[in-house]
Amino acid sequence: MSATSAVVFDLDGVLLDTTENMRRAFAATWRAAGRPGDPPFTTFLAHMGAPLPRILDALGLPTELAAVYAAESTRHIELVTAHPGIPVVLASLASAGVPTAVATGKTYERALQALTAAGIAHSLDVVIGSDQVTRPKPDPEIVLTALAALPDAPDAARAFFVGDSVLDMRSGRAAGATVVAAGWGQTAPETLRAEGPDHYAGTALDLLAVFGLPSPVRETSPGAHDV
Repeated sequence: MSATSAVVFDLDGVLLDTTENMRRAFAATWRAAGRPGDPPFTTFLAHMGAPLPRILDALGLPTELAAVYAAESTRHIELVTAHPGIPVVLASLASAGVPTAVATGKTYERALQALTAAGIAHSLDVVIGSDQVTRPKPDPEIVLTALAALPDAPDAARAFFVGDSVLDMRSGRAAGATVVAAGWGQTAPETLRAEGPDHYAGTALDLLAVFGLPSPVRETSPGAHDV
């Protein structure tokens, strides 16, 4: 058993590459609102970690258009994939007996849909969506709820929270967890570092060292050469 009691992950940009899926869903939402010009997708990404209705409201879009966004996201669900290295990280945590959870701004059903599409839903013990808490990130409620739902309700002080947004960094810190910035996600590295995370991981596989787990051994056949 690892000294790590549990790991809670954000979803978009951390476990899953949902960028192109979100781009198309947001474009459909922008058009449905009758807005001219190119959708401000970069601005949309800056609000990652918050529930979708809150993001739409911040961008001056009707919150009821969340239904349009969700429908378009579902239509392009095949674009959702696990980030490179994530399946290895999840398998390593499972082998070490470390429980894992998701704490996301997505609703529970949409989070489960995305995880299933990417083929890693079975690798996580708990999924907590923004519709299962009353106070979204940066409040710590969603991280603490995820930990409480895990077997034996691990102590936040011995748990890690991995996120890729400013809201993630602040939520994990407020929960009392060890905060890890996911440098492969949707926020600029300098922005994440400015939040003072406990650790910064440039790639998903870098998480293994952060968690105190061995790196995977690369197997090669006799006489094999890199190409």
